[in-house]
Amino acid sequence: MDIARGIDGVFERGDSERFTGEVWLRSTVAAPDGTNLGVVHFAPGARTHWHRHPGGQFLYGIAGRGRVRSRGDAGHVLEPGDVVWVAPGEWHFHGGAPDAPLVHLAVNGGGPPEWGELVTDEEYGEGFPA
Repeated sequence: MDIARGIDGVFERGDSERFTGEVWLRSTVAAPDGTNLGVVHFAPGARTHWHRHPGGQFLYGIAGRGRVRSRGDAGHVLEPGDVVWVAPGEWHFHGGAPDAPLVHLAVNGGGPPEWGELVTDEEYGEGFPA
């Protein structure tokens, strides 16, 4: 059994190679196949770059309001209690709403993601209700 105690957790600031805006991440534990769970805090408007996971990704909204969108699809407004499944290899982004921060849990399957280009402001607004 491997336990990541909340009191011992350390948040690290997200880097500009993977994120736009102010993002804070806390890694927890990882399974032998690379599946892991992280806690992520996004400031309003902050977001990941386009990326994909070899084993897919679950996102669970904890607090605030955010955005999740796969390339070429309509967006989803992520709110507390929402669970989103992103299939293996699916290019997507997620982050805070324009006017609200977001805290979510991310369960990442099968090892590290592949990172792509940043999500432009136009892409960030595309596919969401006005």
